[in-house]
Amino acid sequence: MTSPKTARLLNLDILRLVSALMVLVFHYGFRMRITGEGGGMGFPDLAPVAMWFDTGLLIFFAISGYVITMSAQGRSAYDFAAGRVARLWPMFVVCATMTAVVLTVWPVPTIDPPTVKQWLAHVVIISRGLGQPFLDGAYWTIAYEIIFYAWVFLAIATGLFERGWRLAVMAWLAVSVLNEAVIGSGALQKLLITEYSGYFAFGLSLYKAQQCFSVRNILVLGLSACWAIATPFLTEPDFVTMYGLNRSVTGLAMVGPVALAAVAFCAMTPSLRISPALAIGLGGLTYPLYLLHQNIGYAVFARFGTGQNRWSVAAVLIAILLLVSWAISRAIEPSARRAIIRTSIYLKDGFRRRRHRPA
Repeated sequence: MTSPKTARLLNLDILRLVSALMVLVFHYGFRMRITGEGGGMGFPDLAPVAMWFDTGLLIFFAISGYVITMSAQGRSAYDFAAGRVARLWPMFVVCATMTAVVLTVWPVPTIDPPTVKQWLAHVVIISRGLGQPFLDGAYWTIAYEIIFYAWVFLAIATGLFERGWRLAVMAWLAVSVLNEAVIGSGALQKLLITEYSGYFAFGLSLYKAQQCFSVRNILVLGLSACWAIATPFLTEPDFVTMYGLNRSVTGLAMVGPVALAAVAFCAMTPSLRISPALAIGLGGLTYPLYLLHQNIGYAVFARFGTGQNRWSVAAVLIAILLLVSWAISRAIEPSARRAIIRTSIYLKDGFRRRRHRPA
């Protein structure tokens, strides 16, 4: 029988994949034609719906807040960090390498061909820290994920994660509101993820509230939800500047509630009637699919797409991306993750032995 925690994760695994596919539809069905990254290819008939599918990113962030809080519960800061490195780093390096190869062979019209220096900078994931642009536009969200992990790491190390998480979250939300509405600091925006903090905080406080249902926990959850619902209105000017389109106020009002409701529903309801192995397998496709789809997709459309075959190109492309994602998640990720975890345990044990060695 599936445990409550496993049931929640199975539901969220399915939602993660749905979210990744939503982002894929946003990029192929809406963004690609406007930016010209697909060599003039696009799906204008799909665009009125696809332009709302960036909501998948918000769902991602809320899921991350929930799952990372669950993962961090009861672990040391070191073990948490090792687990995150093992989960993110191997597949990122593999997918970044594949993207570099494809963009070298089939350049994207609006993007400079990758260089060896740019590719090597992705070894640290946040390549911009080494002065190199991302190989794929989707990587900026991974950078935000890592920043969130870093704050969780510090919270665990200082004890705030267990004892002072409510105060920390409320301070985070307060700074976010001030920065987005008044201060406008780019440094604060990146360091504290102020644009999307409501979604991360919602996932975090939802898990905490499930563990301990109390008025204070529900209050933090409610404040997180309020900020998450408000932020699409504050970030919409960036959308207008980038794409030259104004989305409806009604639609913007629905974005936040839909994203939060989807995560809350999946986290709080019994598991879908689906094989755990299948749900986990589908969830495992999410990360490599997300890392691979954007610029590789643009390159394929620019190289092979025409007005007549664009739907068939899209179908074949998505099928290949899913197949490659499955191969990476099954053949590369498990062994690489185990190797990193074994190495982290070896290093930790070695440090303990040295520390307790008689003088």
